[in-house]
Amino acid sequence: MPGYCTGMSAGEVAAAIANAGIPAPSKEMPPATALDGKQGTSAEFARADHTHAARVQRTVVTTQADGTYLWTFARPIVCPAGKLPPITYMVEDLGSPVVVQIVARSFTSDAAAGTDTHAAVTVKAQRSRVLPAVLLSLSALLSFDVLGAPASGVKVNLWAADPTQ
Repeated sequence: MPGYCTGMSAGEVAAAIANAGIPAPSKEMPPATALDGKQGTSAEFARADHTHAARVQRTVVTTQADGTYLWTFARPIVCPAGKLPPITYMVEDLGSPVVVQIVARSFTSDAAAGTDTHAAVTVKAQRSRVLPAVLLSLSALLSFDVLGAPASGVKVNLWAADPTQ
């Protein structure tokens, strides 16, 4: 019953739909999330089961006895040669403050493409120490290491992102 109550044949209905500019489903991969939104211009629509690439990877880890943790990214992060992916952290711990630093990176360079592909980082967590109540000399103060022992068994939230600029 194509074209019910229109007097149109199936072919005429199909031609009318095609000429009316009714959007068709897209066959392209959806774009990654952008910093700024924009209005699209495509006459195609997204399918309900589409996905966007995650531009930020995140994990929660527990440091080892020496305070370190090797985080291998779920997806390598490609940066312009010599640039580093932005990485940040937050510590979940009730003890004295903990500082986390990146102590090693695993990446490969592609000189022809001008890119570095980052695959992993090793982070090290260290617990801060309180200054002693009495310091007998200025040299003792200058040589005092504020970061004492490794922070073992500490939960660290890590985030790494693709560079955007």
